[in-house]
Amino acid sequence: MPFVRSLSAPVLAAVLALFALGMSPGLGARPPSPEAPLPIARPAALGLSPERLAYMGQYFGQQAAQDVAAGYVIMVARDGKLAYAQAVGMRDREQQLPMTLDTRFRIASMTKPVTAVAVLMLYEEAQLHLDDPLSRYLPEFADVRVFAGLDDKGKPRTEPARRPITLRHLLTHTAGLGYGKLFDGGSPNAEAWSTLSLSSTETLEQKVKEVAKLPLYTHPGDAWRYSVASDVLGRVVEVISGMPFDQFLQQRIFDPLQMTHTGFFVPAEAQSLVARVYKHDENGKLVPGDFGPIGVPTSAPAFISGGGGLISTAGDYLRFAQMLANGGSLEGRQYLSPVTVALMTSNQVDEDAQERYWGDDSKGLGYGLGVAPQIDFRQSPYADLDGDFTWGGILDTHWMASPRTGLVAVLMTQMNPVGRTEPRRTDGDFRGLLFASVRTLDGAGNGGARR
Repeated sequence: MPFVRSLSAPVLAAVLALFALGMSPGLGARPPSPEAPLPIARPAALGLSPERLAYMGQYFGQQAAQDVAAGYVIMVARDGKLAYAQAVGMRDREQQLPMTLDTRFRIASMTKPVTAVAVLMLYEEAQLHLDDPLSRYLPEFADVRVFAGLDDKGKPRTEPARRPITLRHLLTHTAGLGYGKLFDGGSPNAEAWSTLSLSSTETLEQKVKEVAKLPLYTHPGDAWRYSVASDVLGRVVEVISGMPFDQFLQQRIFDPLQMTHTGFFVPAEAQSLVARVYKHDENGKLVPGDFGPIGVPTSAPAFISGGGGLISTAGDYLRFAQMLANGGSLEGRQYLSPVTVALMTSNQVDEDAQERYWGDDSKGLGYGLGVAPQIDFRQSPYADLDGDFTWGGILDTHWMASPRTGLVAVLMTQMNPVGRTEPRRTDGDFRGLLFASVRTLDGAGNGGARR
């Protein structure tokens, strides 16, 4: 290991410790941080193959070398123990800054499960009920209207909603809301929603009032449609709790979970730790490609987006995901009841709702309260087991929790999907390599599956 001679003493100690656990840095790897998000254990002791975990790092290192992305951070835990942590490639090629385990990522829609947990905390305190009408907390939604087609002059027609929007509708993306210019192609109603900007300087309150004036795509409860529902839920949390949404998350989730690098902005002195967003140009070359709706401000933005505004690290999000995998607790502190987590991770929509909306890549996938559970792994195009749950981000950030195997894993990169002509492989490759590392289903070496 001649390369370790130039490392500082703390980082050198961490590298040697991870080598002892069977964690090879792999192709293009960077030394891991000496701070681990969870207790460390040897992969073999957890029923995982150290060689196959090392191969996963090598594979993504090759992906970075082949311009699939600039770099990746990978973390894998089993039974609450960190088995593998790896950073490969670069977080900023132009500045020659390597990817590291403390690199910050715009996690986009991985914000949504965090917002759902905030809502469910208030649910457990009897501050709200899931089937409460949204207008009880946000009166501007009292008389919403629904797009009903175009008249003979090509002008949009609307009609009163048949039923009120409920908090459950928001948590399950069945409220009939849309997503501005994102994900709304093909519907005549997209023109009305095209006026909604997700990168404006309006406050959360102002933004939600703007949303309330737009025609719904469908009557509440009738269909699954990806939307700004989590942003509306963030405003609900503000109204019920009496504190700004970002402060609620900080006090109730981030501080107690020790998610010290997670928030809606990154201070100026830490901006160099933020991974740059890349995209592929018309020739397939990897070039910088910022994604307009999602930035990295140096102070709290006016619009605190519960649907996509968080910036985090792989380690911070691993702790959040591990809390959910544990049934709502981590390190002796309870955030949610396991009964509530079971509700959150159970399918709440039509079994083919995601497939109808996204296409074949979502076969076998359901949707619960802020996360997507696997409901029929026989149909899934990826490696999965029934009961696994997840929800990724548009910039190719991913995480998953697998109750049957005890696995919790995070993979981060930053790729702008706009203009991409080939389907992404990141999530599917990640899951396949992850499950290929499993030696025993129960982690103890006897081959029995968890219940």
